Amino acid sequence: MRAPYGLEIIESCLSCPHREDRLFCNLPPAAVQKLAAITSAAAYPKGATLFVEGQSPLGVFILCSGRVKLSTSSADGRTLILRVAEPGEVLGLPATVTEKPYELTA
Repeated sequence: MRAPYGLEIIESCLSCPHREDRLFCNLPPAAVQKLAAITSAAAYPKGATLFVEGQSPLGVFILCSGRVKLSTSSADGRTLILRVAEPGEVLGLPATVTEKPYELTA
């Protein structure tokens, strides 16, 4: 399904066309069903911020498509891009599990 801005909306892990190609998404069917039961799908336009360094965790993000810059701020206030996350990656897991603020901006 296509949405405004040409974004691809993936409603469920069960119907994701990329499922076989992604390491995290290639789980046994029973595990994918359990994951689908506790997730909500969202599509973000290019340049959107998922979470900010220092913010209390809102949850975990599973990147289904697109790319996300992971950055941090240096002591002098510059933004340093550490790497670019690719589809299939899980973002925000350490902060969510430890209940500590996000260490990066995504």
